[in-house]
Amino acid sequence: TLAAGVTSKTFVVPILHDTVDESNETVNLALTGPTGGALLGPRSAAVLTITDNDSGGALRFSAATYSVGETGTYVTITVTRTGGTASGVTVDYATGGGTATAGVDYTGNSGTLTFASGQTSRTFTVYSLTDALDEPNETVNLTLSNPTGGATLGTPNPALLTITDND
Repeated sequence: TLAAGVTSKTFVVPILHDTVDESNETVNLALTGPTGGALLGPRSAAVLTITDNDSGGALRFSAATYSVGETGTYVTITVTRTGGTASGVTVDYATGGGTATAGVDYTGNSGTLTFASGQTSRTFTVYSLTDALDEPNETVNLTLSNPTGGATLGTPNPALLTITDND
């Protein structure tokens, strides 16, 4: 309501915060139904843009290199999320390549890690296989791919796992 002599008024549009990484959103604003002989001017409609402030973050290995002995044990590989923890995100991981052979030197592993909103780290394991061969240390490439939920890939990625010979 504009009283006599009042030339402007303001109103508030409450914005609800969420933790979803999404595109900016818009709200159409419109002035309608003037009374008391008033007329609507050329600016009777506007668009309010709600700028998203959430980020899925960057997913990366916690280290550029890992190592495990050739002793038939597991090594835990940690993937971290930095720069934003809005909404749930996923990332695929895989082992392969390098000088080690899957099924001979280690058990190959691949899958998808799921990060809940606010979660900053997830892990997966790689199992080293023991043998009686005297050989040089061998390596396995660790890779992250296909981030979802607004996440991106950070560095380091890829990472390198060294299997240290014990013979």
